[in-house]
Amino acid sequence: MKIKNLVPDHEVTITNCESEPIHIPGSIQPHGFLLAVKMLDYSIAFASKNCETYFQVPLNEILGKKLNLFFDEEEINTFTAQFELNGSEMNRPFIFSLHGKLYTTSVHKSGDTVILEMEPFVEEHSYMPELYIQTKRFAYYTERSDNLKNLCQDIANETKLITGYDRVMIYRFDKDYNGEVYAETKREDLESFFGLYYPHTDIPAQARELYLRNHVRMIADVDYEPVPLYALEEEGGSVITLDLSHSFLRSVSPIHIQYMKNMGVAASFSVSLIHNKKLWGLISCHHDTPKYIPYYARLAAHLQAIFLQSQIEVRKVADEFEITKETNKKLQELSEQFTKEQSFIGNEVTLQLIKTLLHADGLAIIHNGNFFTSGTVPEKKEMQLMADWLFKNIKKENFNTTRFVDDYLPAKTLSNGVAGICYQRLSVLPGNAILWMRREIQTTKLWGGDPNKSIILNEENNLLTPRKSFAAWSESVKYQSKEWLRPELNAAATISLVIQKQLYLTDLIEDEVKYRSLNEQLQKSNDELSNMNWISTHDLKEPLRKIQMYASIILEKYSNEIPDVVNSNIVRMQASAAKMQRLIEALVSYASLMYDEARFEVVDLNSVMKEVVMDLKEELEEKGATIDISTLPTVNGISFQLHQLFVNIISNAIKFAKQDVPVVIKISSTTFTAESATVAGEAPKHWYKISFVDNGIGFNNTFKNDIFKVFNRLNTNQYIGSGIGLAISKKIVENHTGTITATGELNKGARFDINLPA
Repeated sequence: MKIKNLVPDHEVTITNCESEPIHIPGSIQPHGFLLAVKMLDYSIAFASKNCETYFQVPLNEILGKKLNLFFDEEEINTFTAQFELNGSEMNRPFIFSLHGKLYTTSVHKSGDTVILEMEPFVEEHSYMPELYIQTKRFAYYTERSDNLKNLCQDIANETKLITGYDRVMIYRFDKDYNGEVYAETKREDLESFFGLYYPHTDIPAQARELYLRNHVRMIADVDYEPVPLYALEEEGGSVITLDLSHSFLRSVSPIHIQYMKNMGVAASFSVSLIHNKKLWGLISCHHDTPKYIPYYARLAAHLQAIFLQSQIEVRKVADEFEITKETNKKLQELSEQFTKEQSFIGNEVTLQLIKTLLHADGLAIIHNGNFFTSGTVPEKKEMQLMADWLFKNIKKENFNTTRFVDDYLPAKTLSNGVAGICYQRLSVLPGNAILWMRREIQTTKLWGGDPNKSIILNEENNLLTPRKSFAAWSESVKYQSKEWLRPELNAAATISLVIQKQLYLTDLIEDEVKYRSLNEQLQKSNDELSNMNWISTHDLKEPLRKIQMYASIILEKYSNEIPDVVNSNIVRMQASAAKMQRLIEALVSYASLMYDEARFEVVDLNSVMKEVVMDLKEELEEKGATIDISTLPTVNGISFQLHQLFVNIISNAIKFAKQDVPVVIKISSTTFTAESATVAGEAPKHWYKISFVDNGIGFNNTFKNDIFKVFNRLNTNQYIGSGIGLAISKKIVENHTGTITATGELNKGARFDINLPA
């Protein structure tokens, strides 16, 4: 029976380390031994080479054998029962005995195998603080620390107390995974790393991914000799690997070992800090000499990380609390300002408030080609180009950056030094936007060594190696502004919505003024048309009648006495007058068309309603409206007027819908017999009642008659309109000798009943 060494045969170098499969190194660290058993029968499928020392038999007598051949039967039964009960979540250690010695055993699942990592049991009472004391200390730290940085420092101090490492750091990543030493405690004679930054290349992407899976990692001695893993060789020589992503003993990349040696570190211990399912940072411990800490000390340190993780979001919010209070106060001031003044956009005080809301150096509100600015801003042409570029390239409604130059190269040459921007789109039209701008703040960032020289050439062997210098290296950062904080971005989103509404209402008010002017012009035109109608009916008809009458008299009495030419001209004059009279009568007929019952025809209201629904299709879809229409009658009427009537009523239901509630309109028809509402004492008639019921905001029923008056509007502040729609509807119904009534209930809906003669 052949056994196979699982150590990969390819050499790992600095040039291929980013693709190194570090989760399957094929070896472990020597401070313990590893077995992997098949879940089916608990036979040993993988074993580390040093098992020969612990088991006192060669590997080929271990691999393929079942656990109960080496361990106590009672221990095996207890272990299998617990594992089958807990499955892959059994991360607590289990105590096994082998040849009279006890071993702390960590257990986890990997594929179809169960990995057992065994370390010699250490009497750990002196290492393990009681959970109560540890929790009590953390509660004390939480209470006394007024910000996240101070809390991190307390956690670093506590972790050093628990583990005994020379140096303990809280390492925090930025968005690009460059790391900052955010807190540090150390042996007094060591150089401080506090405040230094380290490039993202120091911890490659696959290593960060492993930190998300396995939160605790220890390297007891950087000079350790890796212990290879072995497995029974399969037929055909297929590749055999064992995933050690969750292993404590997993061997470490030789590139990382060299990196630690270059730093002068002999042993390390790391615990992941996870926030929102991302790697926020690390608790990183260094020691100048080899150092091993047993399982329960590692567990206690891990508990510190869990405590800290629970406070990251809380402390972040707490750190931003004062800014949130300040922005909320300014938002309140702005709301009051908007209430007082409709033309707010041109008010310097208001623009200044909007600018300082985000602690910006400059503000520009661009609307329909108009610029409203405050503070230090670029030229109008530059800002318009910025807004157009943002509209085209940023598909979201908002965008912010502290380095606009990374996205928009012309930012390098913008006048007045714009480095950071916060952008809020104002409409679907290009260029309409709010821009908050911040100037460049030149800063110096201290790196732990030159980040541009993370890889150097080893002159001894002419090979590339991790950098050896970690001396502080300063970098001047240009084209960068102060960071936009979350409360500021929230305030920007809030105020942009308010400004959008205000601008929209301003546009509507301007339109309403324009339409009122047009209505006045229309009324004037109607008056003139009415006057023309009177002139046509009386002043023009009378002269024409006399022309025709005198012409007839001349032709009757003097036709034999006048020349034929004159006679012919008089006949033509008489014909022209008659033609003129017909034209005037046609004009009068057109002017009084809506009152002329002769124009009435049979109208199928089902067809009319179908056309109305098609005409209002977009508005109905926008509101997610549902219309329930029963069968409607056929009436005697004017089709286009009835069409307008239905459009007005349904549009009214859409307009006064509840916010975020789908519109539901029910249209039904019934018949009834009643006294005519148009002529007193008329015999009872059959009527059709067409009812429109909606689920909108409704109205106070006290105003059920007022809503039909011209220019009378109940919701003057919330909704824009001319106030003539329902008045027109009433006029159309009256033209059809019918009646229209309305009833409403606030926040429940409205009902319109149209009564038409059958």
